[in-house]
Amino acid sequence: MEDHVFYHPQIAAYYLQEMHNRQHVQKKMRVVFLVQDASVWDKQSPVYDALAQDAEAEVIIVLLPTYRAMDAEAGRCAGRYDEDEWHFFHDQYSDVYDFTNVLDLRILEPDYIFLAIPYEGLRLLRGTRTSELAKIAKLCYIPYGTQGTKFFLQSEVKMDGFFSYLSFQFCDSHEERSMLDASYTENTSIGLQHFEDLGYPGFEAYLRQYKEENTIMRVLWTPRWTMDGPAGGSHFLAYRDAFTRFAAEHGSDRVKFAIRPHPLMFRHMLQRGYMTEQELADYKSLLEAHGIALDDSRQTPFDALTAADILLTDFSSINMNFFLMDRPMIYCPHDPDLSEDYTLMLEGSYVAETWEQVETHLLHLIRGEDPAAPRRREIVAEMRAKHTGAAERIAVRLKRDFAEGLSPQIIYAHAAERWIFDRKKELISEIAGWPAGRLAAFRTQPWYDGYLALLPLRLRGDAVAWGENELQKTLVELYVAEADRERRSCIVLAMLLVADPLQLPVPMEIDLWPDGLYRDVRAVFQEMRMGF
Repeated sequence: MEDHVFYHPQIAAYYLQEMHNRQHVQKKMRVVFLVQDASVWDKQSPVYDALAQDAEAEVIIVLLPTYRAMDAEAGRCAGRYDEDEWHFFHDQYSDVYDFTNVLDLRILEPDYIFLAIPYEGLRLLRGTRTSELAKIAKLCYIPYGTQGTKFFLQSEVKMDGFFSYLSFQFCDSHEERSMLDASYTENTSIGLQHFEDLGYPGFEAYLRQYKEENTIMRVLWTPRWTMDGPAGGSHFLAYRDAFTRFAAEHGSDRVKFAIRPHPLMFRHMLQRGYMTEQELADYKSLLEAHGIALDDSRQTPFDALTAADILLTDFSSINMNFFLMDRPMIYCPHDPDLSEDYTLMLEGSYVAETWEQVETHLLHLIRGEDPAAPRRREIVAEMRAKHTGAAERIAVRLKRDFAEGLSPQIIYAHAAERWIFDRKKELISEIAGWPAGRLAAFRTQPWYDGYLALLPLRLRGDAVAWGENELQKTLVELYVAEADRERRSCIVLAMLLVADPLQLPVPMEIDLWPDGLYRDVRAVFQEMRMGF
């Protein structure tokens, strides 16, 4: 079967409905974590740990091949298992399986699946897209990074091909939850989707860190990897030379400097022609000559941030992590429309619009002058009260939902079922009315992927279920009255929209169907019988 990926929010709501109404027996709750990048695992791992210690839950990690944005840009059609990534998971955890060995997550019979990132284009393997996974288990998501700006919050909301299929998202802020609630109110209002503000597990490890009195002060610069305007005010090329000069002048046995670029930054610079291979080699030699450490991301973000005393940064999702350790941050802004949490964070930080302002703040902080410290400590205390214990609260929330699944309160997504019924009627009218001679072009029609997506959907509401039965009766009458075999084949194809092949009151003769059509239809119903 070819890839036929069709998305519509009402079809997503249908599968949310089916998953919610599916009753399960008394058993352990099984949770699968579908992972593909060790650098974002720290957002999910606290929840994994909480569930792993719970006698009423089972946890499994399924590892996808590494595939990143730069791979997509380069046109690579598949990822590969990065050796470091593979060992990161397999060496630490016992129940880890490679997706390429599992092939189909149904074999693990999960109740919940946690997804690591929201980008459908970075999950290429069949059986890993949200539209496929939503037929297997309730989908959960913890943001892999904090959004930080209104721009990114609004961008997140627009990714409805991902978020429409989530049963649970555990948000990093009340603001994020409010925006998602408002965008998916049709599902949240009837209890099919839950956007929860229970605290952010990714913050907890940082909140447990306390500043130690060090004889060495470490200054870390984390430059942005692109020059896109909405993403932040400074970038690597803007401050590269100035930072190197400052570090060379002020570095000593007591003050050390380091740079941690985004893992993709240098590759991006080379691909776009912003640097040559020789310029990159010369730059690395210059850093080494001046004693400036280059962290090429072999350290985890946690290790890199906890080793730093002062952070120079532009917009990044790691900013809040560093801030929550109660350490001074110099922020280079661009987008003034920050999220509520990031706006609060800046009240306890230092904002620098130019390199001259950066230098001034650095000189003060190196001397131990930190006037923003009192306000920063107040904000960190507020954040600690909110986010500490987030992983345990998420685990409890899932267990409560699982317990309710023993005898679920049946929910019908009436708007979704009405939309599905209307689309079926339209397609039935189109297909059943085809004249002889057109059947050969069935798979080339613009509505073909939608047809396949509608085939397995059986409606539950009384009115639409009655309507499907009436449509089937009408189609049977048309079939009986029709003498042309090709026309009869078209009527049968229309009839499949409202009847399972097992329940067809007429033969499903496929000898006139075009190549590939029976294979596609068979695959749809085979998948349906494996799931619901």
